[in-house]
Amino acid sequence: MTSLRMILLGYGWAASMHARAAKVAGIEVVGVAGHNIARAQTFAETHGIAHVTEDWRTLVAEPNVDLVLVATPNALHHPQAMHALTRGKHVLVEKPMALTGETAKAMIEAAKEAERILAVGHMWRYREEVMALRQRIGQGEFGRIVRTHGFGIHAKWGPSGWFTEPTLAGGGALIDMGIHAIDTARFLLGDPVPLRVQATIGKGMFGDYPVDDDGLVIVDWEGGIRSLVEFGWHQPRLGGLEAETEVLGTLGAAKIWPDMPPVPVGYEHCSVPMYAAQLADVANCCETKQVPACSAEVGFTALRIVELAYRANDQPLTPLVSRTVS
Repeated sequence: MTSLRMILLGYGWAASMHARAAKVAGIEVVGVAGHNIARAQTFAETHGIAHVTEDWRTLVAEPNVDLVLVATPNALHHPQAMHALTRGKHVLVEKPMALTGETAKAMIEAAKEAERILAVGHMWRYREEVMALRQRIGQGEFGRIVRTHGFGIHAKWGPSGWFTEPTLAGGGALIDMGIHAIDTARFLLGDPVPLRVQATIGKGMFGDYPVDDDGLVIVDWEGGIRSLVEFGWHQPRLGGLEAETEVLGTLGAAKIWPDMPPVPVGYEHCSVPMYAAQLADVANCCETKQVPACSAEVGFTALRIVELAYRANDQPLTPLVSRTVS
């Protein structure tokens, strides 16, 4: 059990995963805040949290709080993280760390000034199968890596509520699902610097909402490696599980989960252990001043790629050939 004490801002699915993970990691959750007090109280009762409030600012300011975990709608990530950092708290913010690269930079500067840890929820970096493939790549098993092919997809399902509101979410399936596949590819490759981003993105393809639910992103990394990422909601089938990535090199190829799909009965893909490992890493870094694997730089780079992908897709489409050519 670490001496670190944590609060949760938010009471949705992600907050529930973090609350469950905290018990595994031995971290005490001393409070939860949310605008719907009835839902916050139900959440607190479920997870055994004593302090419940609508006033997240006052909760953040409590002297017995060391780490603030921000798991609210995306538009709140920047203001809530900034508020916590400027009051001397460590912060783990869910992805995306902000809606824009500029506001993300402000968060990074605030963390440096406060001498506090700022981490971002890219939990696939802590999945055992992902770390194992990264090690194999680093050992040269596949030779020089040429490209990767990854997935961030929901099949026959997609979220509702604030996830489909542009002002609250900052986008759709790309910023929700694709960002995980992008970061997983980067982690497997040893965190190279991105050099170019290309994208083609579909909006409202499977539902009547104003955000993207289908698309492809290509990232060119330093060293000549290219990553293709497919993302979407409500897709007719899974080409691969969330964060699944195939790596192709000059000496061979491999996937993170080579035998799935189909998914075995009872298998839990997005599971508590990787969230617990992430929290344990962040907690250790809060005490040792080291840099977690889910650092602010990691969150910023993933967000910047997403931002550039949306921008690339905004380029107007024009016919490349004329229909009259015979």
